[in-house]
Amino acid sequence: MARVYETVVRPLLFRLDAERAHNLALRSSELAGRFELTRRTARRAFGFRDERLRVDCGGLSFDNPLGLAAGFDKNGRAPALLGALGFGHVEIGSVSAHPSEGNPRPRLFRLPEERALVVSYGVPNDGAEVISRRLDGGRDSARLGVNLVKTNDPARPAVEPDVYEDYARSFELLQDHADYVALNMSCPNSPGDRDFFDHLPRFDRLLARLSELSPRAPVFLKLKPTRDEGVLREIVAIADGYPFVAGFSINLPAGKPADLRLSAPRELLERMPGAVGGRPVEQLVNDILARLYGVVGRDGRYGLMAAGGVFSAADALRKVRLGASVVQLYSGLVYRGPGIVREILSGMAAQLERDGFESVGDAVGADVRA
Repeated sequence: MARVYETVVRPLLFRLDAERAHNLALRSSELAGRFELTRRTARRAFGFRDERLRVDCGGLSFDNPLGLAAGFDKNGRAPALLGALGFGHVEIGSVSAHPSEGNPRPRLFRLPEERALVVSYGVPNDGAEVISRRLDGGRDSARLGVNLVKTNDPARPAVEPDVYEDYARSFELLQDHADYVALNMSCPNSPGDRDFFDHLPRFDRLLARLSELSPRAPVFLKLKPTRDEGVLREIVAIADGYPFVAGFSINLPAGKPADLRLSAPRELLERMPGAVGGRPVEQLVNDILARLYGVVGRDGRYGLMAAGGVFSAADALRKVRLGASVVQLYSGLVYRGPGIVREILSGMAAQLERDGFESVGDAVGADVRA
């Protein structure tokens, strides 16, 4: 299945502008997902079930540890079909309280030699009210996460308390539609907003505001990437005061940091505004993941989610062994197609058996504990 995508479908899609191809794939998924027959066919073609892959994260049980990261379905248009592809969860968004057009086009680029995407969307979305109505229609059996972000709008600058009210409005509208809510604390492509939570007491103020809404969905904090364990410890200490915080994930770094593994010429990269996702960020995310796992510990209440450079079962298990209970992909779906889901899950089950683990949960943090 992956071979057909890579040799036939992908070359056709890659003839199109990246955003146009993305929209075409999403619209096709939206239409196909309206029919039970299509969803059932997708589950048979792409799904893979094995009890060893069941895993708990942040108080939730997942059929398997592989999810679709936020950014692919920003507006909750296609969770029915995407969930039928075999993912254990699908995360939509980022969604903001108010509609946003995002950044000017072009704003999505491919780096095929790097197996990477350069993303400069600036969180365009229909707004929380519209998306909450759209999600009233239900979804497939996969867990659904909703990723929330502050509205990207120069007319709505990142000032207190407006930022907290922005998150609170979307949280109130969407929490009952989600199995979990992820708070995007540092969108790398919203320059006016991405540094707001560098002042760490603002984490506390945001969580205090959300606590007034009696959170019913577990909350994951999507953090700005940092290797500073002191910062990570302070954030976790703040989260300790709010029982609804269930875990953490790691965002993309802004721009093209020097420590990313990029071989593309700098002059090419400079023509592509935005943050890099895919293979080049793998090592950075893995380094931070191991540090974060060392902070939260194996026996704590927090679960970790991790994305960045997941193209194979080995990539996914590497993140599990560094502390992630669930992993996510996005670029892998673009470059490998939907067949990647079954390939990764079947490969993970086989590798767990070879490594002597009875379940995914047994492998979480194995390389950090050693």
